[in-house]
Amino acid sequence: MTGFDLQTLADRAEIGDLFTKLGRCLDEHRFDEMHELFTEDVVGTTPGGTQQGRDALIAQARRNHEDFDRLTHQFTSVLVEVDGDAASIRAYVTGLFGHQSSPIPERVLVGLYRNKVVRTADGWRISELTVQPRFRVETPVNAQ
Repeated sequence: MTGFDLQTLADRAEIGDLFTKLGRCLDEHRFDEMHELFTEDVVGTTPGGTQQGRDALIAQARRNHEDFDRLTHQFTSVLVEVDGDAASIRAYVTGLFGHQSSPIPERVLVGLYRNKVVRTADGWRISELTVQPRFRVETPVNAQ
């Protein structure tokens, strides 16, 4: 592998896991665990608005996800670029939102994530989270 040393590969793996954990926290309503993913001063811009600070961003995630029993966040085209103690991660996310009563999702969202991460004493953390909406599909309630 040309151009990558072992530290860079290890960093890319840790950053990729950080991103996957974000999806798991949303899918499984593990909102309290999200504190381990973000810096305290994280800035998040999502379809739900812009939030400054870890607690505000997590509160927004809770509001937008906790009413759904079935959640799936799938990440594709993931690209991690490491530059010393900073890195960026770009990926598409498809989020499906639904309820236990039906296997048909109520909402399907596709967005482009552009996140910045930094190395901290506790490991890599997301310092900037940006979700740019691409597609949104709503299922009519009577279709379920």
